[in-house]
Amino acid sequence: MTSLFSKAQLGRYSAQHRIVLAPMTRIRANRATLAPTPLTATYYAQRATPGGLLITEATHISPEATPIWTIYPKVRKSGDHVPGIWTQLQTDAWRQVTDAVHAKGGLIFCQLLHTGRVAQPEIGTHPIVQGTDAPLPPISASAMPIVASAEVGNQYNWDDTAVPPRAATQADIQRIIADYQQAARNALAAGFDGIELHAAHGYLIDQFLCDGVNQRTDSYGGTLANRCRFLFEVVAALVAVMGADRVGVRLSPLALNPATGLQTQTYFGVTCSDPVAIQTSAIQGLNQFRLAYLLLTEPRVGGLSAAPDQETAYTHPLRNTQYRDLYQGTLIGAGGFTPATAADAVAAGHYDLIAFGRWFLANPDLPTRIKHGYPLNVYQRDTFYGGNAAGYTDYPTWENRHQSAYPHMHQHQLRASLQTAKPSEKISSKGPQANTKKD
Repeated sequence: MTSLFSKAQLGRYSAQHRIVLAPMTRIRANRATLAPTPLTATYYAQRATPGGLLITEATHISPEATPIWTIYPKVRKSGDHVPGIWTQLQTDAWRQVTDAVHAKGGLIFCQLLHTGRVAQPEIGTHPIVQGTDAPLPPISASAMPIVASAEVGNQYNWDDTAVPPRAATQADIQRIIADYQQAARNALAAGFDGIELHAAHGYLIDQFLCDGVNQRTDSYGGTLANRCRFLFEVVAALVAVMGADRVGVRLSPLALNPATGLQTQTYFGVTCSDPVAIQTSAIQGLNQFRLAYLLLTEPRVGGLSAAPDQETAYTHPLRNTQYRDLYQGTLIGAGGFTPATAADAVAAGHYDLIAFGRWFLANPDLPTRIKHGYPLNVYQRDTFYGGNAAGYTDYPTWENRHQSAYPHMHQHQLRASLQTAKPSEKISSKGPQANTKKD
């Protein structure tokens, strides 16, 4: 595991190890204010280590950007919400989180998100939005709704048909860019070390990148360059506020399986006829900014649904290694890594750092456990989204393992040999495939 415990550069910061807390939606914001709570501060502080990078859950830049995740029955019943960073109260509450992380010597970046057509109009009924003149969702690159199909199905088992989005006007685009900038200013005021732009997983920026949704005929649609324009304009606006060395970007590159003609992953029904070409154009274009990092999601992330000791997705090959030579800065990998394959991926030079989601969620002291080979707490899926301290701040450290009933498993039970996709598996063709991954 030595490859994971050397220093790495993240823009202006020097990470003391290469294990990153991946951004994960937890749906535990204050219901009245959509602000993080004291429990949120505890959660991130528990996972902070000297010089270790934490990336927050998706934090929404405006009411228009914010989904109410009542598509999940548990969330609907509990009334839990995701956080924002557009109000002063939200900004002040995030300061409590960053202060707690910094007290332990950690680094924390705020992931900024606009969900585009995924957000639905019901956010307008929330008390902090109702009666204001805030634009409401959904909005997208084009007026292309999320639809059920034989291949994709009803996205995430929504009970209702998604409301068709309005196509963003050029004035809307400039307004949304301004919303991103204000969110970045708020992140600075809240004490974040940097921000990560969520440009992946079928949300607004991905909707502009992918021609399955982007049907525009103006300067934001059609060609690869035009479809990347919105991404680059948002990044430039964020860099103007933060400085390039405090900005990261997340992308979710896909390929098309030559055997089936289907995408290796689909997020919220967003499809693309040329996924490799558009991601190549986006990644090459990001080099101009000299960012703190680029985070890439491996497509296998959508298959992580089995019990951990039976999870076959851990053996799926890396598919984003082709972008290593294209991107000139620090590269973070996420999605389906075990401690062993993470160490191998860094040692092989495929990624500079590895972001862990489920395993960091369940193991607040994950870097220590990986370094010493200690068994891991097994994550509990039914507490991922919404709720209270259970499955949030009650996972024990290794030292306190006897004070908890959470089951353990040895790291060697997750052992999988690092594999990379063959060149023939990276050929682009057409077709969608369903997934069940939200963030």
